[in-house]
Amino acid sequence: MWNVSGRSSKPKNDNQPNELMESKNYQLNEAKMFADVTDGIAIIINAVTGIYYGMNGYGTGIFCSLLSGASTTDVLAAAKALPGAPEDLEEPLQAFLDTLVDFDIVVPAPVSSGEAVLKAEDAAFDKFIPVCKEYKDVQELLFADPIHEVSEEEGWKPEK
Repeated sequence: MWNVSGRSSKPKNDNQPNELMESKNYQLNEAKMFADVTDGIAIIINAVTGIYYGMNGYGTGIFCSLLSGASTTDVLAAAKALPGAPEDLEEPLQAFLDTLVDFDIVVPAPVSSGEAVLKAEDAAFDKFIPVCKEYKDVQELLFADPIHEVSEEEGWKPEK
């Protein structure tokens, strides 16, 4: 579950995406990951490994746009439409996408149409650099939680 609220900046028609970036669609890797956005920050938990991931505000906007069906070129166009956007947006965006794929947070999705919505204030605050960091400090605590012993078929059956 995730949601995004607040003012947005939408791509202008006169900004065409850089043709070097291949247009792709992604979706959350629901087989492993749980995602939530709280106070404008995405938190993703890998239920298999107990590792969690956090994103900055700009990265969260990109992530949520992807989950809403926007393609990578839609996201790039939206970023280029933001006030103060630097010319070299493709490299940090591609690095961020590679990180999401490498961490197994997102997987390829069928082509879909969605709107890329990015907040100008988040992009400016984060200097147009989307970030996703990996945290391993609570793995043991996450696995100690009995929620991992729940199945859809049987529910939670605590040990007696």
